[in-house]
Amino acid sequence: MTAHPQTIKPEPAGEAYMSSQEIIEKLKALGPLIEEEANEIDRIRHLTPRVLDALRQAGAFRIAWPASWGGPEMRFEDQIRAVEALSYHDASVAWNVQILSDTGFYAAQFAEPVARELYTSMDFATAGGYYPPQRADRVEGGWHIRKGRWPFGSGIHSADCIVCGIHLHENGELLRDAEGKPEFRVAYLPKDEVKLLDTWYTLGLRGSGSTDYEVEDVVVPDKYVFKYFEGAAEHLPPLARYANLIAISLQGVVLGLGRRILDDVNKELRKRSPNDRFMRINYAEAEMNYRAARDFSIAVATRLSDRLFSGAMLTPEEQSEAELSSVNAGHQIKKACTMAIELLGASTIYARSPFERRRRDLDTLLVHISHQRRALEAAGGLLLGEKNLPQLA
Repeated sequence: MTAHPQTIKPEPAGEAYMSSQEIIEKLKALGPLIEEEANEIDRIRHLTPRVLDALRQAGAFRIAWPASWGGPEMRFEDQIRAVEALSYHDASVAWNVQILSDTGFYAAQFAEPVARELYTSMDFATAGGYYPPQRADRVEGGWHIRKGRWPFGSGIHSADCIVCGIHLHENGELLRDAEGKPEFRVAYLPKDEVKLLDTWYTLGLRGSGSTDYEVEDVVVPDKYVFKYFEGAAEHLPPLARYANLIAISLQGVVLGLGRRILDDVNKELRKRSPNDRFMRINYAEAEMNYRAARDFSIAVATRLSDRLFSGAMLTPEEQSEAELSSVNAGHQIKKACTMAIELLGASTIYARSPFERRRRDLDTLLVHISHQRRALEAAGGLLLGEKNLPQLA
């Protein structure tokens, strides 16, 4: 049975400040490198060392770090734009970044001394899944996981820190909260004892590396366990104040991928000089759907940022908008891209088609809960003034 080392690590030192705009511009500049490495990322099913290093140098994993740490504390709309810029070149790279850049959200959950033990640099990246939560039993000083396995560890091959979801047990009994729900926590695992399992064989988003992982006989100290999905927490920094907003940058993946597909269709249609009324109308409708979806996503993210950075808390209607914009983005961009690609006819069915990987990625991306209609349940409850709403755990 092992536990985390208790040695206090030094504070991050000498890290030059990067503004949100500087990070976005540096990420945009990585386009040629990402295009060059995209096929290899798809083949090995995780980021290549070259791309990982370039992303770290560009400040990709600093996105959500609080200003109190010297981080950019990037507004939600800019987070979407940052991820979108990467997804234009490869959706898997963007997926990695929208996960690994959650580090600042996690660090904000802790008192600063504990966070600095976990993170000696704002360029550290965090990955891991929560579901299904595994059993953790109370022992002296922490929680013992006899054996635990979690799927969908997106970005885990490139992570410096790994988290997992647990249900707390004491004296053999599952602990429950005041409403009778199991006590759920997020815990940091000792990375050197996490075993990655070779399970990620998928249609698309292959380079996201979202493989299963497991641990056996580990103890997680109390201080490395936190109660994340609590809804609202006024005392936390703006970006971390609402648990569900951690995923808002995911919209950048479908937005960037959709924009690339439409741009590539546009180029191909221009070569053909179709002079065809049907094509004109259908391509215009595809653009209409895409642009409306993107504008809604950016507008919602901007409103949420304005409210939270002003020190205000969100109304139920405002809280619902993150889910509304995410599901809308998935549905409308899928519709737009399908409509546009159909204009190219049978040429797109071949493996050699430049649309092959992007179509695979889009189909896989839209399976994610954030883009499915069932994600609207909580939003609908908020809009209807209900209190007993579904939670992620």
